[in-house]
Amino acid sequence: MGLFKRRPLPPVLRLMAAAGLPTAGGEIKMPAIAMEVARRDGNRAAACLRVVEDLLAEQGDGPHTALKFLEALQNTTSHGVPELLTAEELLPLRGPLTVAGWAQVERFWNAVIVWCEQNDVDLHKSAPFRTVENQRLRSIVWPSGRTLADGRVVTIAQVVLYEKAVGATMM
Repeated sequence: MGLFKRRPLPPVLRLMAAAGLPTAGGEIKMPAIAMEVARRDGNRAAACLRVVEDLLAEQGDGPHTALKFLEALQNTTSHGVPELLTAEELLPLRGPLTVAGWAQVERFWNAVIVWCEQNDVDLHKSAPFRTVENQRLRSIVWPSGRTLADGRVVTIAQVVLYEKAVGATMM
């Protein structure tokens, strides 16, 4: 009777399960998962970062999914919104592979920032970015851009310009 092995969930569904999100309806978008995990009242980050650690050690779609999640999580937490965790609060929750993946994502976004500054691509102030009140719009906007320490924001638009000009993507 015990001949059938249970196949593990696909990477996105594993992240969703770790975040306490229902998986029966199928996968949801990575930014929505990151928004749920980043919520200060959710206590979901540690479980999700353990899944990220596992995904980064796998073959196939696991590492790509993990890096996309880390990117969305870093972006979401960069905005300094009180109801969301900060990157500093997430740092101690990371395993060694997650630390390396975290750094890979940061290097990519830093390269975008440097390229924008060298090519006079304007990075606007992020105040309007942080004040989006509609929850659905937030779950699209916040994970797709990041607020810098000086208050400027880098959005997906600048990332696309960088990728087209340089021919490099994060992965």
